[in-house]
Amino acid sequence: MKSLLALLFCVCCAVAWAQADQPALPWSVLSAGEQQVLEAVRAKWEQLPEGAQQRLRRGAQRYATMTSEQRERFAQRLQKWNSVAPERLAKMREHYAQFQRLPPEQREHLRAAFQRFRSLPPAQRQALREKFEQMSPAERRAFVGGADAQQRASALREFIESIPPEQRRPTREMLLALTADERHALFRQWRALPPEQREAYRQKLLQMTPDQRAQTLR
Repeated sequence: MKSLLALLFCVCCAVAWAQADQPALPWSVLSAGEQQVLEAVRAKWEQLPEGAQQRLRRGAQRYATMTSEQRERFAQRLQKWNSVAPERLAKMREHYAQFQRLPPEQREHLRAAFQRFRSLPPAQRQALREKFEQMSPAERRAFVGGADAQQRASALREFIESIPPEQRRPTREMLLALTADERHALFRQWRALPPEQREAYRQKLLQMTPDQRAQTLR
């Protein structure tokens, strides 16, 4: 539950629903058919996050081929966006701008987190949303900070356990000499490698000087 709630926090804070890196769309660029389908959100169109605009527009383009059930769900999405308060929309756009300023790999991480969240059963997603919304801002920060520390500890444990016992001491000494950001970069890169390449990567780092390691991990 902790990791799932942390995932939800990432999704909310990064506005990961803004999947497409596209500029905001003015109402005037929509076709007459798209405008007709999206009329319910016309008054708020300019305020919507860019990713939401793109998804709604794609839905409008598919509207003619939708089943009655799909059209009903699409209408519910329009109604949901139409009911969002202007202050919340402004916050969404602010978060989206923050998301766009993140390094590419962090944006990809958050997109992947959003996809994991979307893959959960609807009832579980709703339960997570409700639990998240009941938290105060301070509780959310503390909760996610604890979850992040847990994830880092898990990465360290996984890394150390992959090393033969007789070789662990020099690796521990190397890790202690790294900054927190450098350790995080090491674990991220190590996990991204195929299993058969991980040991060679560790040995390569061990053979470097501290300055070389720092430069490589940066």
